[in-house]
Amino acid sequence: MKKILAFAFMLATFSLKAQKNVFLEQSFWKENPDVAAVKSAIEKGNDPLAFNPASFDAATFAINNGAPNETVKYLVELPGAGVSRLTHDSRIYLHWAAYKGNVALVEYLLAKGSDVNREDSHGYVPVAFAANAGQTDPALYEAFFKAGVDPKKKYKDGVNLLLMGIANDKNLKLTEYFISKGLSLKDVDDNGSTAFDYAARSGNIELMKTLLQKGVKPTNNALLMAAQGTRRGANGIELYKYLVEEVKLKPTAVNTNGQTVLHALVRRPNQAEIIQYFLGKAVDVNKADNDGNTAFMNAVSGRDAALIELLLSKVKNINAVNTKGESALTAAVKSSSAETVTLLLNKGADINVKDKDGNNLAYYLVQSYRPPVDGRGPGGEGAPGGGGGRPAGGARPGEEQRDDFTEKLKIFQAKGLNLSAPQQDGNTLYHLAVAKGDMGLLKKIAELKADINAKNKEGVTALHKAAMISKNDAILKYLLSLGAKKDITTEFEETAYDLAKENDYLTKNNVSVDFLK
Repeated sequence: MKKILAFAFMLATFSLKAQKNVFLEQSFWKENPDVAAVKSAIEKGNDPLAFNPASFDAATFAINNGAPNETVKYLVELPGAGVSRLTHDSRIYLHWAAYKGNVALVEYLLAKGSDVNREDSHGYVPVAFAANAGQTDPALYEAFFKAGVDPKKKYKDGVNLLLMGIANDKNLKLTEYFISKGLSLKDVDDNGSTAFDYAARSGNIELMKTLLQKGVKPTNNALLMAAQGTRRGANGIELYKYLVEEVKLKPTAVNTNGQTVLHALVRRPNQAEIIQYFLGKAVDVNKADNDGNTAFMNAVSGRDAALIELLLSKVKNINAVNTKGESALTAAVKSSSAETVTLLLNKGADINVKDKDGNNLAYYLVQSYRPPVDGRGPGGEGAPGGGGGRPAGGARPGEEQRDDFTEKLKIFQAKGLNLSAPQQDGNTLYHLAVAKGDMGLLKKIAELKADINAKNKEGVTALHKAAMISKNDAILKYLLSLGAKKDITTEFEETAYDLAKENDYLTKNNVSVDFLK
């Protein structure tokens, strides 16, 4: 109880007006802080339980930056933390400790009752997360096996730990360890992919030759796995020439998802030479996968203008749509640059395209909006899911910040897209912007002069929506300043005031909503 009260007192000093929290700054963790330094930072008002926009907290930063284990333990044991706390991508601390290969910390977390079966949002349990990340120390896996993990367990798509880990197992020491636990070099996943295929991800040709000598058979899936690469980067053209010209794999091969090698290659930077190689081998850029996405659609989601120009000459129908009704232009609006949007429109892309739910490009532009934030994931280079800070259409590290959102809006206006028209479900851009909860976005939308009092098909106005979900009064007051009417009622005869009174965020934080009467 004394510990809890003391910690509560320290947190009481935290100022709600504070603009920075050192626990969410990479620079703090680069200093390798000990427990004393962490306690000092807490006493100065920094919150160790706070999350950055990507849901990384102090303990996660500490683990990924290699802070002393005692520091990590202190943070994990703080009231409100604990081994079950969910962080980025629904990962617990055991995921991050395993990812870093920190055997001692893994053993500590396991002893504290950390859940070895906890899946993250991508379906990885901690031990699988470690194997997929390239950890090759048998001691790490031994800790999990002693904690009850079945060495022979198959994970998503029937992949076992031997297959996951082999791409980074240069001398096959980890593979030999897994074999001693009952796994085999003959193991395959549910798609028939072999250990050779998985080894292709790393581009280690010598490793693949060794596996061939050991009798491991390659399949065409090796090409597509090579194109996926690893977190450490993409593979070079030598690998593909080896697989196609020496191993004799089929360059036009299609995996069970309907994808060719191009679907993955176009998502990687600086792949022009390799893409040209496969185009020369008759791989079709128009081939749609099982979701209806072509390699070209994947390419325009990025920002490689030269690649997009290259593929455009091969595209048969620029207005082809996937199973969701999204075209290449839709993909560009969601995540590419204003220049890419202009390029596609100049090549005949349909500005009025709508998805199967009746949403137009304005909907996708609003959904793509991300406010500029500085917070980035911990762990530096190679940290999985370490992004989360760059706004869509914004600047990458080292680039000048730009406002692609506004540029795309101007393009839409110039091309005659009706931005004030509601979507098929009746939602206006005001409804969509309110749902994002961002004042900067709302101010951009306000310039379009849409009907702020329009009801969607649920009978709700933007003000009603804001009253239901707002966490403070700022957006509510801003909507009123734009002309939102307080007396409009829902189909249940509720006003914005009635809805706001039922908003737990507002009531629990004592936010007065009398201005809505």
